[in-house]
Amino acid sequence: MSFRKSCPRTLDRPIVIFGLEPEDLVMVGLVSGVILFAVDAIPAVITGALLWVGLSRVKAGKPPGYVYELLYRSGALRWAPSFFKVPHLIRRGTTHLDAFPGGDDDLVAEYWSDRPRMDP
Repeated sequence: MSFRKSCPRTLDRPIVIFGLEPEDLVMVGLVSGVILFAVDAIPAVITGALLWVGLSRVKAGKPPGYVYELLYRSGALRWAPSFFKVPHLIRRGTTHLDAFPGGDDDLVAEYWSDRPRMDP
């Protein structure tokens, strides 16, 4: 008798419900709920269905987080609340990164003056 059981190969796959991840379902529900209370039930159901179908088609065959990456690349997350922003991503429009505060280039030259150069 063998006690080995087969392990499903879906351990690394994201949870998908009717083609959408849970975050997307929450977004569809929130948008539909706001429209439900602000306007009426029929526009809320139609908007929810259109969002559902649209997101399902945009995300079909794409990796998790694809829509977030599109929003990030377009710059639409610039106006989003801070809990939507990922802290380790560099903001769009950043042209200069400086390890030394104040942007004083003399400090950089002083720091590297006594270190060996790796140039050929």
